[in-house]
Amino acid sequence: MLLGLFILSGVLIKTSLLGLGWISIAIGLSGYLFCRWFHFNLDIKLIGKFRRLFITAAALHLLVYIGLITKLFLIDSLEDLPTFLISHLVFHHIISATIAAVLTFMAIGIYLLQQKIKTPYPQQLR
Repeated sequence: MLLGLFILSGVLIKTSLLGLGWISIAIGLSGYLFCRWFHFNLDIKLIGKFRRLFITAAALHLLVYIGLITKLFLIDSLEDLPTFLISHLVFHHIISATIAAVLTFMAIGIYLLQQKIKTPYPQQLR
């Protein structure tokens, strides 16, 4: 089950990097609900970290869409439309890459936590 959660995290990171916001929101929310409703034989810290990763992805993408809608309402005339479109493309690429980077570092942290939990300490080996 841990492998499935890591694969879902990888797909989420990839869709975030590609700028597929609504798909990333759907994957984030479904991953969060999946971690919440199904009981795994995993450490509670790992499940909490996966929940945080999925909800962070959904929240960050929702914030980007709120910013886009806010920017859209600030358009005064049709002359501002090309500027809006170009700035949105630049803004979209920068923010998508930033969200993917944040999610990647969170996934690396989960992997390292999983390795620490799996590896017994020297005093436990005796």
